[in-house]
Amino acid sequence: MNKTKLSSDSDDINIFKELFVKNQVYKDVLSKKELWKGIAELYNGKFTIKQTINKDLVSFRLEIPYKNHFIILTETDTKPLKLETELKLNRRFNFNISWEGVVERVMKIFGTQDITIGDKEFDRKYLIQSNNPELLSQFLNFEQIKQSILKSNLYLLDLNYSEKDESHKLLIVKDRNTRRIKEMNDLIKLEFSIIDFFIRKNIIRS
Repeated sequence: MNKTKLSSDSDDINIFKELFVKNQVYKDVLSKKELWKGIAELYNGKFTIKQTINKDLVSFRLEIPYKNHFIILTETDTKPLKLETELKLNRRFNFNISWEGVVERVMKIFGTQDITIGDKEFDRKYLIQSNNPELLSQFLNFEQIKQSILKSNLYLLDLNYSEKDESHKLLIVKDRNTRRIKEMNDLIKLEFSIIDFFIRKNIIRS
C-alpha cells in the first residue's frame, strides 16, 4: 500500500489525502518525523519508530522524563496523538473530562454525571465526571490547566486507578492533526503542570 503524505507546510487537512485502513482513517505519521525528533532533543527524550512487518503502518513513541515520572507520547498511522503517564497517588482520585459530542449529550439525558465548574465555555464543551468534584476544581484551576485544556482542544483527559498495577493512569487524547512544535510543547507543559499539581498537593506517593 502506498502512503499519501500530508504537506507539512499547510495546516489545512486535505480529505483526499486520507485513506482507510481497517476502517480507520489513515494519515502518514512519518511526515511528522522531524517534529518528533526535535521535541525529543528539546526534552532529552527517547524517540523510537516502529513498522509492521510489511511496512504498511508506522508508529511513533516518545518517552520524556520529568520529576521521577515518564510521559509517553504515541501516535500511529491510524491512531491519534496520546500522552500517558503512570502516577503513584496516595488516594483514589478519578476523573474523566471528555469532549461533549452527540453521544455524551444523550448520556447526560439518561443520567450520566456531569459536573459543572462555572465556566460557560468549558462546561458547554466538556462532559466532566469525578469521584471528588472539590479536588477536581482545585486541579482545573492550578496553573491554568483548565485554559490549557481548552486551548489544546483535547478530546479526552482521563485519570483512573488500575487495580492491577496499583497506580493511576493519566491519559490525554488529542487528534490526528497536531503538526506544530508549539502545539506539542503546550501538551507536554500541560502534563508537567498536572504532575506539579499532585506534587504540590502532596498526593504523589514517595
